Amino acid sequence: MSEFKDFFERLQQSVIDDEFVKLTLSRPLRKSEGLVNVYARLFIVEGKTVFQFKYRHTEEELYKQFSLPEAIAEIEELLTNSFRGGTLFTLKEDLLLVVSKKKKVSYRENAPSFKNKLPDVPLES
Repeated sequence: MSEFKDFFERLQQSVIDDEFVKLTLSRPLRKSEGLVNVYARLFIVEGKTVFQFKYRHTEEELYKQFSLPEAIAEIEELLTNSFRGGTLFTLKEDLLLVVSKKKKVSYRENAPSFKNKLPDVPLES
């Protein structure tokens, strides 16, 4: 997890500061597997904060919910085995993470894409 440490620290801080907008994982390692990208949003479900992941495949979409620690483990797994890129969108900044073919992790900060949070409507289940 050390190579993703900065990314996860910023993710956690954006949740604490109520600045998290969404997370997108893209650039699949193997397009033949059919997983195109993954989107994560934050919702309050039954009084608990949960991340809802939308797994976009070429043929279908799947949804799963995770707590923050579970979401971090899932994101790390996906970045290690399925994707080369991730973007953390917050109200302060966008943090772009890129994993090279040699598994080297690099970051780039951009101006925020969002000035407001997204509507608090859960995705389809």
